[in-house]
Amino acid sequence: MWRLLLALCLITLLSACSVSIDPETAEEIPVEKSIQNGASMISDIAPTLEEEQSRTERLKEIISDVFHIELKDLKAENAQDIIYLALGDSLTRGVGDEKQDYGYTIRLQKELEDWPMINSVELDNRGKNGRRSNQLLTLLKKGHYDEELANANLITITLGGNDVMKIVKKNLFSMEKSMFDKELPLFIKRYDKIITEIRLRNADVPIILIGFYNPMSIVVDEITPFDPIISEWNTEIEKLSQVNSNVCFAPVEDLFVSNEDLVYHVDFFHPNSTGYDRMATRVIESMQACDIESMSNGLIGFGE
Repeated sequence: MWRLLLALCLITLLSACSVSIDPETAEEIPVEKSIQNGASMISDIAPTLEEEQSRTERLKEIISDVFHIELKDLKAENAQDIIYLALGDSLTRGVGDEKQDYGYTIRLQKELEDWPMINSVELDNRGKNGRRSNQLLTLLKKGHYDEELANANLITITLGGNDVMKIVKKNLFSMEKSMFDKELPLFIKRYDKIITEIRLRNADVPIILIGFYNPMSIVVDEITPFDPIISEWNTEIEKLSQVNSNVCFAPVEDLFVSNEDLVYHVDFFHPNSTGYDRMATRVIESMQACDIESMSNGLIGFGE
């Protein structure tokens, strides 16, 4: 039964992937007015979706209003300019972002530019819709990004989703888990070669491998093999990050389990602006957990 449901959902999804943007909707914050001791008191009662991000923004506003300075004016004397190269598929390209802001990459760029040790971030987004691991590896071997790789101070990569979808499209009505199990080691071997090709051109640049998620989780109510499949592929990507120096893994699978917080684009396949906000936050958290300052020899510092 799940195969039939999955097939119908996939047909709908694949036809919907041509949709590029959806109307931006503004969320209104409800306000409650109460009278106490003859005075009016207005309280904001709507919690934000990203409390931590909201607190950060409020702190920026307080600093700006009270001290009449911007965070960018609090740069360390040795703050550096960095070049950020983004490689990968449609997640890197930012498909589904109704703000058309290159998805998580430009959000990461802006977040990094707020930190005292970073003066500016030049974003070079080379993401392409539908890109698979074999395609990126071929481009790297041909020297397609030699100059960009040599000059990069930070690299992020999103891969895996289209490698899985290739199997799905080819075997829509006859899928077996063994098909994905057979492809997984080949995918990881290609991914490892991608890292090797990058290292031949830039021996020390920090590389962030961003995981992927299961978009079927919100359109198929019945349990399918996709959850364990995606988890297994992400686990192997994480292991790959652990056996390579200066490589960090950023998991995002848990960010897109449901659409209760409206994190999906209208195609129910790619993130929307809220989803990309969360991806950028997760990448930052993962970079901090991996000690990106040490990985970058102090170039990418989150504080003084």
